[in-house]
Amino acid sequence: MTKLKYSLSDKPLEKIDIDTLIVPVISENGKPKIPKEIRDVFQELIDIIIDSGDFRGEEKEVTIVYGKGRIKRLVLAGLGKEPDLETFREAIASATNSIVEKQGVRAGLYLRDLKNVFKVDDLIDNSVLTIEITLFDPGKLFKTESKKLNLREVVLIVDNITEDIEEALKRSAIISDAVNYARRIAESPSSIMNPAKIEEEARKLAEQYGLKIKVFHKEDLEKMGMNGILAVGSGGGVPPRLIILEYRGRNSNEWDYAFVGKTVTFDAGGLNLKPTGYIDNMKYDKSGGAVVLGIMKAVAELKLPVNIVAALPAVENMPGPNAYKPRDIIKMYNGLTVEVGNTDAEGRLILADALSYVDKNYTPKQIFDLATLTGAIVIALGNYAAGLFTEDDDVAKKLYEIGWKIGERVWRMPLWKEYYEQLKSNIADTNNIGGRPAGAITAAAFLSKFISDKKKWVHLDIAGVSWVEKGYPKKPYYKPAATGFGVRLLTYYLLKNLEQL
Repeated sequence: MTKLKYSLSDKPLEKIDIDTLIVPVISENGKPKIPKEIRDVFQELIDIIIDSGDFRGEEKEVTIVYGKGRIKRLVLAGLGKEPDLETFREAIASATNSIVEKQGVRAGLYLRDLKNVFKVDDLIDNSVLTIEITLFDPGKLFKTESKKLNLREVVLIVDNITEDIEEALKRSAIISDAVNYARRIAESPSSIMNPAKIEEEARKLAEQYGLKIKVFHKEDLEKMGMNGILAVGSGGGVPPRLIILEYRGRNSNEWDYAFVGKTVTFDAGGLNLKPTGYIDNMKYDKSGGAVVLGIMKAVAELKLPVNIVAALPAVENMPGPNAYKPRDIIKMYNGLTVEVGNTDAEGRLILADALSYVDKNYTPKQIFDLATLTGAIVIALGNYAAGLFTEDDDVAKKLYEIGWKIGERVWRMPLWKEYYEQLKSNIADTNNIGGRPAGAITAAAFLSKFISDKKKWVHLDIAGVSWVEKGYPKKPYYKPAATGFGVRLLTYYLLKNLEQL
């Protein structure tokens, strides 16, 4: 459930029962362009604000002024001269942060004057998503005491309430809840969210939404030849497993989509142990699996008419006495042999088995994988975009456009044949690493070897965007915690394909 209650109102401002009003404001000729209705209600206050020059409507500006009437608090959030939806999200997040500990219980968000700049349903979507993502507090998960949230309700103030706007409100509430669900799983330490606990989460989800679930444990994986998953999980204290969830939204035996999420509940690097400074945040190496669970939650609540299979290879990559070793040879589920060049390149091994399993047994029309796969993608793109690998130009275009629209940006990377040369092994079909140059690309190239038709496969390397590290990505809607990157992107992608956007 969302933290706040949301409603729509098209009444005049003086008839809306709120005690705090947030107004996103465009800057025009160095001055704030205050909507007429706001001027009429707060005439004296607005004159003081404009005359003082303390608020000009520029990006990242937030000003709170207090009045004596029913609306005690007016929050002005700057959008700058030529705002886009990211500017809008940042303004809403900054405004939310400014009032979250105030005594206001019922806030209004004034969207009327932005209808000529943005589509109203986009404003509704981004308002609810931004507020809920901003309010996610990792401290509430584990602290015995946490700050009370006084803000309880938000009224979205529009000109006319239409069916599309009402649908956008419902949709955004469901998706934002799924994002924060994924963040909770990713944020939980491996002592709480190990492979067995991931299975419990999947079973809860299956029971709640009527999903079919299959779980292959160590003995099953041995019989199936899932030696990539077995090898990576061999050093861990909790046995590995492959979790499969099936959602049927339409009456057909065909599978429309598969989502595969890297679920390394803690990545110590195996025998190629990660050093201090790199090992610290490796509870987040299960972010791909957490996001896939979030997508399945959103899809089930939205009741989308598609058939989806999800796969979570869940392991711990630890340097135990039975751990796999550099130069081991692994025969994978699809029959390919892999020379282990580095035990810290483990995510691609578990994904390879899971990808080939869903490809062979479900033959979905499209296969997506999400993985905190490489540090190399962080070097390439920093913390503001995921690496996108696909041979489908149409899919790449759609994901790029959706990413900009909802705040989860992607950047397409090449998969040229020359990169495959770096994966050659003298004693096996392939190595699991290709050296330092183009590390994110060679990791993707490795994964592509386990797909029957690369045209239907999409790989998202989310290593730089899955959690806030050392303050980055620096956004007012993210606290130092997991981000849930991918839930919004791929849920909106499904909606776009269904022409529900």
